[in-house]
Amino acid sequence: EDFGKINLLLGKNNCGKTSILEALFLIIGFTNPQLPRSINFFRDLFLTQTDDFRFIFYQLDFNSQVRIEAEIKPDQLRTLVIKPQFSLSSPENGSQTVISDEADVSSTLVMPSENIEKLILNSSIKKKGQGKPKNFRSEISIEETTEGIKQKIKAPNNYKESMRGFFINADTVYKDLSPRIENIIVKKQKDVLLEPLRNIEPKIRDISFGNNGMIYVDVGYSRLMPVNLLGDGIRRMLSILAKVLDTKDGIILLDEIENGLHYSSLKVFLKYLIRMSELQNVQLFLTTHSKETLNNLSEILSTEEFKKFRSDIRSFTIRKHEKDKTISYPYDFEKLEYAIEQDIEMR
Repeated sequence: EDFGKINLLLGKNNCGKTSILEALFLIIGFTNPQLPRSINFFRDLFLTQTDDFRFIFYQLDFNSQVRIEAEIKPDQLRTLVIKPQFSLSSPENGSQTVISDEADVSSTLVMPSENIEKLILNSSIKKKGQGKPKNFRSEISIEETTEGIKQKIKAPNNYKESMRGFFINADTVYKDLSPRIENIIVKKQKDVLLEPLRNIEPKIRDISFGNNGMIYVDVGYSRLMPVNLLGDGIRRMLSILAKVLDTKDGIILLDEIENGLHYSSLKVFLKYLIRMSELQNVQLFLTTHSKETLNNLSEILSTEEFKKFRSDIRSFTIRKHEKDKTISYPYDFEKLEYAIEQDIEMR
């Protein structure tokens, strides 16, 4: 509850921070049947058989259906339910009969096995105070062929998603970097992107394209230099800020914000991340367990230039309690600043 424009998720390893980002990712694109497969890919889990669908279910149990509800400003309610569709095998001829949603499975004569045919995504959207919700159904299935895995998806053709969201982690951070840089150059926003890079490496004069989508920077040498040669930190910062700059009115989900950044670059990165999110009206959800990140953020927001952003900041410490119950402890800027000053452990 009470998300802000910039949200930090804190907590120990395996407390659920990334799972929250995944839930947000699913609800942003709640009619897209490919997203359950995507969140497995984010964790290096590859869908090679229908049984792998169980990776997104609590305790790997197909009976624990996923239900996500979200309130979207100003007055929209979204619900997403993900469940498997089982199939039955006939002992006589080996044929399969699909159990529909309406089928009576209470009989002792017919019980569903854990043979999964597909995943079903039931989505609904409703405006507050207005009638019944609109319902949509999507599905995804896979089958093994001689050529490999074949994916089948069925998305509703009567709904067009207006929200944009991107999940950024170590595996996706550089994805689509070249077309994003191209969009930024075409929109004449190149200088906005170059400014933070110059703060880290003053030699950088310009950024441009070469063959095969290669990104080059001008650092004053006789030849342009591929941005890859400037080090992973600058390239990572470039990629994340380019995504923010190219996601107007969207949502960025960034897992482990401090990864690959030297402490001296982290403060610069946070400043421009805040500035660009305001410029493009982007909501941020960031996970971290770095005290340097919190200290830098507190110092930035204590300055005259950035104090207007204090009301935009929310921090949530995620704790896993007994029986896997997860609880979040919220902090606004004042509570966050006090906790940092008193050296209270929030991570």
